[in-house]
Amino acid sequence: MDLFTKFEGRISRRRFWLGFVGIAAMAMIAGLGIMFLLPEGTVLVLGQVLLSGAIVYMWSAVVVKRLHDRGKPALPWVVIFMAPGVIMQVMSILKIGYSAVELGGTSVMVPGVAAMAVMWAAMAVALWMIVELGFLKGTQGGNTYGPDPLRTMHEAQAT
Repeated sequence: MDLFTKFEGRISRRRFWLGFVGIAAMAMIAGLGIMFLLPEGTVLVLGQVLLSGAIVYMWSAVVVKRLHDRGKPALPWVVIFMAPGVIMQVMSILKIGYSAVELGGTSVMVPGVAAMAVMWAAMAVALWMIVELGFLKGTQGGNTYGPDPLRTMHEAQAT
């Protein structure tokens, strides 16, 4: 649980990917539950905001620890990596930049130009973050954020 709740220390690429998959699975399951269980309107929006806040908190903990492994400070990098996605999520939940369109007799909310621009920016930053944190090696040996997580893992396996 420390992976999702604590901001200290370093994690390996493997733990980053485990955190990524775990958070994605939790978000999908909880998101579907909210969509099917909560009524339309304010209660649904509140549920979406609470879920999004929890996901952002957990993902921030994973990202910060991986940034530390790469020898980078949490600020400003966590803001650069997280802000576009958070802005996109807020716009989606509150339907900012969305328009109602009639499709087959049903009114559907679709993103407008501003929402699409934010979405594309968020996707570009997310790809950059995935490469930076998910594929590039961390600093070898200890750094100012803690011991090398790979060396610590290998030492634990040897005993």
